[in-house]
Amino acid sequence: MKKIVSINFRPGDESSLETIHNLISLIEEHDAGIMLPDYDLARQHGLYNYIAPQDDFTQKADLVIAIGGDGTFLRTARMFLETGQPIFGINRGTLGFLTEFNPGECEHFLPLALNNKLETGYRSFFEAVHIHEGKESGSLFFLNDAVLSKGSFSRAISLRLEINGRFLNHYSGDGLIISTPTGSTAYSLSAGGPIISPQISNAYLFTPVCPHALSIRPMLIPAESVLKARVETELKNLLLTIDGQQAIHIEGNDEVLFRLSKYRVTLVHHPEKSYYDILREKLSWGQ
Repeated sequence: MKKIVSINFRPGDESSLETIHNLISLIEEHDAGIMLPDYDLARQHGLYNYIAPQDDFTQKADLVIAIGGDGTFLRTARMFLETGQPIFGINRGTLGFLTEFNPGECEHFLPLALNNKLETGYRSFFEAVHIHEGKESGSLFFLNDAVLSKGSFSRAISLRLEINGRFLNHYSGDGLIISTPTGSTAYSLSAGGPIISPQISNAYLFTPVCPHALSIRPMLIPAESVLKARVETELKNLLLTIDGQQAIHIEGNDEVLFRLSKYRVTLVHHPEKSYYDILREKLSWGQ
């Protein structure tokens, strides 16, 4: 059966067009079909024949390609949340912890991915559930992190933290980062959190942002644990931000539950680079 490849990219990124055209030629040489999202960029540059309906784009692909940085990869992973199809990340951003391949490597490695000859790995999604006036009012899934922040206010946020229904601590500060192992190299790292290997899939991390007590430190907790944060600050328009891309407005006395979800993303791994090779390269270690 003919394989189908969905290619996702930043909607307005004209600099990705050369890579997209090269990929189309390469994929067609290997007798596979191609689907592109219905972005204006694709229409403006004559790629009409490859544009697919949203449901087909996300449901019928055998392999997914994400062109950009980790932000594009994160958006792509959420688009394919329910299918879990493997994602081949091509780095056109800056750091690129998740986009492991460079554009110049595609000619060699993409055919191997099409034929399932490259190793894949799994990363878990977590879920943030917003509870307003005692009722669930919405939830979002995150692969990197969820951040409770004070938005434009200068006052500190006060939170009551519970794990599995048991009181843990009161916390006051600028915000709270709930990070997966995948996201430990993102905002949490900047806030003083540890790096967690993604091979550790049975835990996640909460990192306080500028806590008012020096005894408050980042903490690693089992993935099966449900962390609940209750906002004790009487403020409106606080934000719960997901992967730096989606946001829910939070008010005083609202609660947010953080828990492991049933969804996972499948990454196509670079055969010549380990996670630690990528870490050393991106963080300029050993130079």
